[in-house]
Amino acid sequence: MIIVRISGGLGNQMFQYAMARSFSKNKNNIFKLDLSFYLKQTLRNYELNLFHIEENIASDEESILLRGKKGLYYKVRKKLKFPLKYPDTVVKEKFDSNIESNLSYSQEDIYLDGVWQNQIYFADIRDKLIDDFTPKNMLSKEAKNYMKDIKKKNSISLHVRRGDYIVNNHTNSFHGICDIKYYKTSIEYICRNVQNPIFYIFSDDIKWCEENFSFLKDKIYVKKTKSAIEDLELMKNCHHNIIANSSFSWWGAWLNDFEKKIVITPKIWWNAMPERHIAPKEWIKI
Repeated sequence: MIIVRISGGLGNQMFQYAMARSFSKNKNNIFKLDLSFYLKQTLRNYELNLFHIEENIASDEESILLRGKKGLYYKVRKKLKFPLKYPDTVVKEKFDSNIESNLSYSQEDIYLDGVWQNQIYFADIRDKLIDDFTPKNMLSKEAKNYMKDIKKKNSISLHVRRGDYIVNNHTNSFHGICDIKYYKTSIEYICRNVQNPIFYIFSDDIKWCEENFSFLKDKIYVKKTKSAIEDLELMKNCHHNIIANSSFSWWGAWLNDFEKKIVITPKIWWNAMPERHIAPKEWIKI
């Protein structure tokens, strides 16, 4: 059995699910989701169940059996930043510049603990993931109206991630934020290469966008949708994508199935690890 720890927001959850889905296929083994992260979580919600995924939830007993029990000894060592010892069944992602492209473990029982933000782990099951990440619920009337326009125009999704990237000092120092210069340069590139582009602006801070994209004539602020799932569905149906250093808009671009799409991504994905990037090689780094 393969169990994957699900944590963070929707984009991270999708990476973790994709990793487990691919790994289980290669090992011909069942995979389950450990949702214990959300038991004491107030900022994030488990959202994968809004898709048509293969949803097998691991019990507490199954998860503890593979990852071990994080008792007082573990918590003290972690607090003091001492090395932590994990059971042999735990496969913990290494956050350095090296991607673990050849994950191969002989044991049948594996606990995957990480974010796994790279298509190298799951590109082989792209068609399955496109099906899995289809919304369960019908789009709202407002989202359908956006979709109708998006499909008949040279639509460009432009995603601005602010929120905790701004207000949380630790998050800000680790991730960094895309400034207006990045977006202006990206828009200029699109305008040179796409006829009559219409920019659909997605953000958790539309007010900031309205203040900073006033120079852009052909734009539509997407602010009447009902959920992040609807935003993702609209993003992936745009012809081209300008993304933030955000796993959410990464998925909007990666699930985009247009053959000649242009995807623009910031040159640096994480401030804390400038040498590591998760963009497919055909995406344009600015």
